[in-house]
Amino acid sequence: MSLVPEEPSKRPSSQKSSSTPASKRICTSPRINSMAQIRTPPSMESILHLPEDAVWSLCKQDLRTYFVTLQHYARNPYPLRNPTLPSPRTSIASSHSSPNNLPYLLRLPLEIRELIYTYTLPSVCNPPVRGPHPRQLQTHIHLTQPITPSLLLLNQQIRTEALPLLYGAPTQIVHITIDYNIWVHKTRRSDLVLSSALTSSIKHIHVSIHLGSEKRTTKPGDIEADARIAEVKKGIKKLGKWLGGADVQTLKVNWQEPPQTYTWEQKKDILDGMRVLRAVKVDAGEINWGLNWNKGRKFRFEIEYLKELERGRQVDSAM
Repeated sequence: MSLVPEEPSKRPSSQKSSSTPASKRICTSPRINSMAQIRTPPSMESILHLPEDAVWSLCKQDLRTYFVTLQHYARNPYPLRNPTLPSPRTSIASSHSSPNNLPYLLRLPLEIRELIYTYTLPSVCNPPVRGPHPRQLQTHIHLTQPITPSLLLLNQQIRTEALPLLYGAPTQIVHITIDYNIWVHKTRRSDLVLSSALTSSIKHIHVSIHLGSEKRTTKPGDIEADARIAEVKKGIKKLGKWLGGADVQTLKVNWQEPPQTYTWEQKKDILDGMRVLRAVKVDAGEINWGLNWNKGRKFRFEIEYLKELERGRQVDSAM
């Protein structure tokens, strides 16, 4: 009787041939993958005919792409299919010469058009509605009256006429928070750059200064407290640049800080940075400095000092 030899057990081999290199799985973030995608470079004609407002709306990556395209053209110029750009005077003259070609809205008198623009604003929202997060600021802005972007995208003339009314209405208050938490700022920052035509239309702002909300037993130490002051002062400086061309009429200041942390001299140093806003009227909002009963001591908050930030007081002190 012959014995049949047993077949060796079929187990997967744990050893791989040395001739085939081991494949490694490399994990990349979605942001890197998106940046790795090849984009078609824009043509010179599209860049030259790009409206100014569209330039301000470009993200950082598109700005670099447009700059490289312009740089290549400057080094190696070539003839363009449509190199001439219509001047503003020519376009305005042509529009006035043929009023029948204008949209019906632009044929109305300016006073009636402005009245129509104001009627597009909705009722005041409480709490305010979250708006965009400009790259220049630390957090999102909030609006008491959300604006329909379709109106501003209709026509350049309509946009120019409507912007000051929509963003500068007495009931339109722009809420801005300046937070010491720089990490939150860097993770939430977007590539959006709002045009100077938009920011110069803002007239009423509500600024909230946030230096922390810890209890007295867990308040920050001296080094951490000084670091928070530095970050808040940077945020105020950025806000001043962002509203550089704005005619600010009203400014309301909110204040939040841990108790027994910041002296009045430190608070005053922060508030003085808001002089660049040159607001006509400055009022106090919700002021929380931890110890309301401890008035008259070094950690106090002098609400009356906010009036020193008004535009008229600055002019009087300069004379």
